[in-house]
Amino acid sequence: MDAKELIAQANAQQPQLIAQFKQAVASDQLAHAFLFTGPRGRGQGLVADWLAMRLMCRNVTADGQPDGMCDQCQRIASNEHPDVIQLAPDGNSIKVDQVRFLRDEFTKTAVEGNQKVFIVAGADTMTSSAANGLLKFIEEPVGQQTAILIAENRAQILPTVVSRTQVVDFPALGPEQMQSSLMAVGFNATQAELVRTLTDSSEVAAEWLVDDWFQQAEQAVGNLVTATLKKDDTAFTMVQTNLVPLAGEPARARVLLAMMAQAWRDILLSRTGDVPVRFSAGSTWQRDSQRYTTATLLAVLDIVLAAPQRLQKNINFQTTVESTVLESQFKLAGLS
Repeated sequence: MDAKELIAQANAQQPQLIAQFKQAVASDQLAHAFLFTGPRGRGQGLVADWLAMRLMCRNVTADGQPDGMCDQCQRIASNEHPDVIQLAPDGNSIKVDQVRFLRDEFTKTAVEGNQKVFIVAGADTMTSSAANGLLKFIEEPVGQQTAILIAENRAQILPTVVSRTQVVDFPALGPEQMQSSLMAVGFNATQAELVRTLTDSSEVAAEWLVDDWFQQAEQAVGNLVTATLKKDDTAFTMVQTNLVPLAGEPARARVLLAMMAQAWRDILLSRTGDVPVRFSAGSTWQRDSQRYTTATLLAVLDIVLAAPQRLQKNINFQTTVESTVLESQFKLAGLS
């Protein structure tokens, strides 16, 4: 992502926070240490990079934005600026060697100019001893230093660290912000409508684009629902051939079940009015569902909504979906 795109996305995802930071910088009231908290995908990294650019940009615009064109902004966006130290967990946690490196950098003055910025993602994965080791540097910065700690779970951060930082809670993205964020990472408008019902994290959603997983999942679920509505015998075999290969890990399996539930919700909603187009197969569902009563379709939705509970009871994904399909077709056939 280039600097101008990063700036645009930061403003699109968290406009109120950006406005607050603009005001704080302009009035010289910016804290020297921040704790950005909230589930990932709410723009924490984008806002951290934006703030680093704003502090170092050579040509700040009239409305207080970094220009995204100068060498400072461009190097920050490409993670190549010597005075913007970015640290992220190595695997599942921030390691001791990484903390030592960070502590060493805290003692050094800026290579260029006066400003130095530290951005520590996954700060809640540091051990207590590691976090304690950073306290004195957070309390007594050397020169113009700004530290930004990013954590999903505030409760995992030492209270002493929390008390010495300005905590910034990142709110969930609004519908329009989430839609534009999803389209920015590669979803089309129709796909984004479906994604917004499945997660509020654009980062999590971006992982679904790898190897066209999301497109395959949407098509597989759409075809399965179509076959189920038609009481087609092939619905049962679709589970093993189409869905199981896409459910390689528990998180993906849960997303597939959530997709199924959303499909049946859309079928019900189509009876009372227009619904956004979320599934490529959805155009036929309204017609195919007319043969059933609303009560029957509600009963099917209840069956589908119960599927995640089966997974939690250690029933495997294939058995869970096959049972869900069979029970749904029995209900549609008036046999239960």
